[in-house]
Amino acid sequence: MGALVAILQNDPNLLPCQVLRLSERVAMAEPSRLPDAYGYGYFRGNDVLLGKRPSGAASALSLAGLAGGVESEALLVQGRYATVGGTQDENTPPYRFRRWLFAHDGTVEGFAALKPQLLASLPEFLRRNIHGDTDSEHAFMVFLRRLREVGALDDLEAEAQAVARALAHTVRDLVGWARESGANGASGLNLVATNGRVLAAVRSGGPLHYALLEGILPCARDGLAAHAPDSDPRLRPHRQVKAVCLATRLLDPAGFVEVPDGSTLAVSRSLQVTVTGLGAE
Repeated sequence: MGALVAILQNDPNLLPCQVLRLSERVAMAEPSRLPDAYGYGYFRGNDVLLGKRPSGAASALSLAGLAGGVESEALLVQGRYATVGGTQDENTPPYRFRRWLFAHDGTVEGFAALKPQLLASLPEFLRRNIHGDTDSEHAFMVFLRRLREVGALDDLEAEAQAVARALAHTVRDLVGWARESGANGASGLNLVATNGRVLAAVRSGGPLHYALLEGILPCARDGLAAHAPDSDPRLRPHRQVKAVCLATRLLDPAGFVEVPDGSTLAVSRSLQVTVTGLGAE
């Protein structure tokens, strides 16, 4: 399993402040080994932007070290350990298609055996958009197919719970194909997706936690004390900012809630969180 962090918040200008604070609370690597690569994705206006970094550092990079300067409503960051596919950039998550960003923490068991069936389920335009050879990117295409089936692929107003259901169906597809292909063992299928407006995730086989964050005071990045004077124009936005953070690896669990295994999590545009069992519709 790798390390994955996702953030959705209501003030893109204060994302760097949020990232710096969270860097002390979430980890971007396993305790005993470094990732093979890091990737992050975010939104700027109508653009969906990606950053990739090969490992090679003497120590694990922090969340702030990876994406500390990003201003965006949403951020998706992952430290990847290469289990399926090499370490080239096209295999490094998150993956992008139109307005969607996607990441997968875990491994699809028996991927080589189920891959033909997976590809056969996809429309041609999605098969053409597979650029690497990871199980994760192929899972992304299954998720996009599921979104398309409910008319949400290009819907900027897609509801978070509809996106979460598409992730749940993706897990069911992958688990079913793995079973049919005779795979041994359970797949790790923590999946996260965002279009910059909503955020959804499914926990299946690995750890996943979320935190509701209100205000950023004190703020180390902007030098704001907890009791800054009301005359400081920076105080109000720092008080009013709200965010939801998902993370698979925690340095400090205070304030984080564990997502039950076998559940989906949906975060709406208003940052309301809904956790639902995978069997629910």
